[in-house]
Parts: sequence; C-alpha cells; structure tokens
Amino acid sequence: MKRAVCALFLLGALHPIACASRVPLIEEFLQQRSITSLMLLHCVREPVDHDVIRIAKALRQSFLGTVYYLDITGAHFQQQFQWHMFYERYKTGITLNLECSGIEPVLEHLSENAYFNATFHWLLFGGSNFEQVTRLLSAQNINCDSSITLVFDRNHPDAVQRLYEVYDVSGTVKRRGGKISFELLGIVSSLKQLPKSRPRKQDLDGIELWTVLTVMTANQHQPLPFIVKLNSVKRPKSYSSPAHGYQMVKLLQMKLNFKLTMVLTEDWRFDLIGQNSSQGVVGQVQTKLVDFSTTPYAITPERIALCDFTIEIAHGTFYTTFRHPKSLNKHNIFLLPFETLLWLAICLIFGAVALLLALSIINVRRPGRDRVSIDWLVELSLLGTVGILCQQGFHHCTIRLSSYRIIALVAMASSMLLLQFYSSFIIGYQLITPPKTINTLAKLVDSDIKIAVENLSYHHDYFHRTTNPVALKLYETKILPNKYGFVNVTFGMQLVKQGGYAFHCETSYGNTLIIEMFTEREICELQQVELYPQRPIHLPLIKGSPLRELFKINLQLIKESGLLAYHHSRHYIRTPKCNKQSSNHVEQIYLADVRFAFLLLAAGMGASVVMLLAELAFESLRNWWHERQILTTVTEGFVWLN
Repeated sequence: MKRAVCALFLLGALHPIACASRVPLIEEFLQQRSITSLMLLHCVREPVDHDVIRIAKALRQSFLGTVYYLDITGAHFQQQFQWHMFYERYKTGITLNLECSGIEPVLEHLSENAYFNATFHWLLFGGSNFEQVTRLLSAQNINCDSSITLVFDRNHPDAVQRLYEVYDVSGTVKRRGGKISFELLGIVSSLKQLPKSRPRKQDLDGIELWTVLTVMTANQHQPLPFIVKLNSVKRPKSYSSPAHGYQMVKLLQMKLNFKLTMVLTEDWRFDLIGQNSSQGVVGQVQTKLVDFSTTPYAITPERIALCDFTIEIAHGTFYTTFRHPKSLNKHNIFLLPFETLLWLAICLIFGAVALLLALSIINVRRPGRDRVSIDWLVELSLLGTVGILCQQGFHHCTIRLSSYRIIALVAMASSMLLLQFYSSFIIGYQLITPPKTINTLAKLVDSDIKIAVENLSYHHDYFHRTTNPVALKLYETKILPNKYGFVNVTFGMQLVKQGGYAFHCETSYGNTLIIEMFTEREICELQQVELYPQRPIHLPLIKGSPLRELFKINLQLIKESGLLAYHHSRHYIRTPKCNKQSSNHVEQIYLADVRFAFLLLAAGMGASVVMLLAELAFESLRNWWHERQILTTVTEGFVWLN
C-alpha cells in the first residue's frame, strides 16, 4: 500500500505543469459557484489524471471547504459515490476528467441517478477531442437545470500560447426528447480568467410536456366542453382549482415555449400515495408518467415525498358555512336574556313576596266582613304580586300596614330593575344584530345544527387521515348518521339556505351560489368556521423534476406582474359582504320566534274554558242540590205556586 501511494506521488511530481494548469481553474470555479464542498472524481492510475493528489493538496491550502477524491475505476465506486451524494447536498462541486478510460459506464450511472441536476455543479475536462466528448455528453441525462462547465484544451505541441475553450452545457428535458446544447463562453489563454456563465435563455425548444388534470366536476353545473370550461370567464359553480392551474400553465407555455399533452383523470386518489398505481393525479405523478400536474393541491406531510412543489398560486378556502341562528335558545325566546337559574331565583323571590303579602292580609279584616275571604286573599296577594312584577301596583285599595308597604315598595323596585334588562332585550331583539357565538368547530359540533360535506375525495381523505378529536367527533356524530352527509355543492347550499344546516366546501365557487341564491338578510346571517387549517396550494411536479426552478422563477414573475392575482380573482370568488345599510335589509319576526306567547295565551284560554265549564257544572249541581233539599222540607198539604 505504501509503495502504491509513493508511486502516485512520484507520478504527480513528474507532471507539475498539468497540476499547475488545473489548480487555478478549479479555484476560479469554486469561487464563481460559491462551492462549499468539492469532490474530485479521478482515474489516478492513468496518465491523463495522475495529478489529482497534488491538486487535492494544493486546494486544501486555498479552499476552506471539504475536499474528497474518489477513484472512478475502483470496485466500489458506485456505492461510495452514492454515499457521498446522500450527505453532500449544498453547494457541492464535482470535477471529472472525460479522458479517463471506461468513462461511459460512469456517465451512464450518473445519468440514471440524475446527478446532473441543479444540486451539483460540474466541472468537466474534455481534453482535446471535441467531437467525441460532445457526442458522449449528448447521450446523457442533462436537462435545463444542469450546471456543467466543460473545458477543452486547444493547444498544439508547437503552440507558443496555451488556449482553452470553455463551454456551458445545458439541455431542456431529456426524457421528453430534449436536445443538449454546448454554448461557447469564451477562449482564454489563462485558466485564472474562467469566463462566467451567461443567463440561459428560458426556452424549452418546443418539447412536448405531459400533465395530468382532474375532470371530476367538469360538467355537473356547466354542461360545456371541458376546454371551454377551463377558459370560461363566468363565475365558477364547481371545483375551480384545475381551471386556475390551467391558466397558469398556459402562461408558462407562452413564456417557456413548450407543447402540452393533457392526461385527464376523474379524481386525485390521495389514498394511493406510496402505492404502485397510475390511477388519478397521485398515480400519474408518483409513477412519473407525466411531468407535472395542472390540478394544484396543498402541501401536507404525506405528500412531500410524492412530488416537488413550486410556489403558492392560490390559497384554499375550505370553510364550513351556515346561517347562524338568531337565538341559541330555540325553545322560548322570552326566557332570554336571563338564564334558567336567574328565572328560578325570580320565581322564588316573588313567591316569597306573595306569601308575605298573604300573611299581612290575614291579619287585616275588611270592613263589613267578619273574616278574610279566599277571593280577597288571592286578589291582594297573588294578583297583587303579578301586578308588582309588571309595574302595575294597587289602585283599588288603600294599603294601611307598614309591613305591606315595605314589601310592595321593595318588590316594585327590584322588578323595575329586572324589567329594564328584560324589556330592552325584547325591544332590541329586532334592532340589534345578535353576536355570532358559534365561532369554532367545537361549538358547531355541540350545537343542534346538522352538517353536510361536499362529496369530494379530498374531504374523505382528510377524515381518514386526521387525528383531530373534534373533527373525528364531527364525522362520527353529525356526518355518518346523516343521510345528507356527503352531497354536491348545489344541494348543500340549498340546505344552508333553508336553515339549520352547515355545509363544508371550497367556498371559492360556493360563494357564486350564495350570491345567486341568498337574500341580503340571509347573507348577513352567514357564519364560517374552519374544519382544518387553510393551506396554500401549488403546481406539483414529479419528484426530482428538472423543471422545478424554471417553473418557480417564471411563476414568481407571473405573480409579480399581477396576472396571478387577476386569474385568482376570477376563479376564487370572495365571500359576499353583509350590506346592513341596504333598504332591503329588514329583520323579520317569525311565528317561531314568538310562539311561546301564543302558546301561553292558548293555554290560558284553554284553562279558562275548562274552569268555566267546571264552574257551570258546579253551579248546576249546587242549584239541583238546593232545590232537592227544599222539596224534602216542604210541609204536607202545601204546594209551590211558582
């Protein structure tokens, strides 16, 4: 082993000129690319690359990052290289001499594992055989995101001045038949003057890219050809994210010059994540049958390994919408605003007042009577207490006892304070908009409002994956037992309009139905709560796609130009605002709101009728009994004349 190392040092010592020529080049390359880690792939046993050890030693003196060198002719090269590639991911530079023998299988391995991507910066030495090297590289997996600098030695043996040609190697999308181009950056006489790479022309040369698009709700509400729906300028009434994504792809198509082939699917099929299936958007993306998806979706933990994401092109607006009930007490509005415990306290207090009044009346004898009758006792105690509670007082008698006066004054004062709170609520019930207290999902679950969800696999997938206890309780108690648990958006909004129902959907197109179907008063009654956090949605690309940075940059330019906001406003309709100043905004009073007053009146009338019948029957029975008693006491021989 020591002999081999010594031999390598001797070989390096025999060619100091070659070492001196490549070291400045590599140093300039490291500085231009801001490299933090360098890997020297070499064939040190061959004369064309025997100066690698000297280069590595020289770079360790001038380069602050880590330096590795790996023999491509070694038996375990592929395993060792993959290990280094797994850990060295940020600003990694790699050098390779294409004159090494057996370079074809090495390049094939690099292409199969997509190592010529934007993560790594390559510096290739092509020697002097331009045609052979370019033909060899044209067969590799080099794409639009590749960062490759190629250096040729154009020196003749008798040349006085050494010349070097520096090329920038780039492509489009190799898997779609893209061609590789070699752009001459310059011819220099000193490798210390390495030409800088120029900004590449963002042109994919008309290659044909494949994309996947969902058509699950294409013709439910707009029975038009699918392409017409994608380009429609009308307010959307069904899932509109594919149309928004299609408009972004059209803008990219115009900027980047590529053709488009669309693969139509009926669903996302998020349940197939991690499975070997080509069904749905997920299947097409994870099997890399397409290049990207025109149907955007949000980033979630389980989707990170599925694809690469670009930038936010929209923000999901999945909300649960319902008409907030005007009063949460549906049984008797006249019990508001007092709680049940307060009503019990009022009944006990004024019951005690009635009892004290009755005791005071018992001690007083009415003039002309020997004793206090039951009628008089009830009139002054029970009805008097009701009169005090209703702020009526006593107008038919004179209160003589001080105890009676104290009780009456205190009871009237307390009832006046209570009546102010009560009457102000009843008067302001129709004048002031009540607060919307159902503002969380937990409160919605605990309410009497029924819930329906838009019948999209997106929502089914969420309920199957979520661990949120409130969402699971909602699913188990309000959605599964409900025959309208999963419905389409039109029927769901009709349920909301009828009242007593909440509907969960993507409100960007649900708002169109709200604008068309709901009155201004009903719009003011709407309330929204979140079932799950609102997430930004992206245009997803296949994992490791060379188009990621190209799409991200151009989508950002589209965003900054305002075109993204324009298309977003077309496909994502905002929630209509409540117009309280409108002349049509009139709060109606329904029979259900005041039904207790009519029930009380009906109960009182029924009780009075029953009492009247009982009194008539009692009087008839008493008269009959009185006549019978008189007849039995008449003296014999006497006859009633009348």
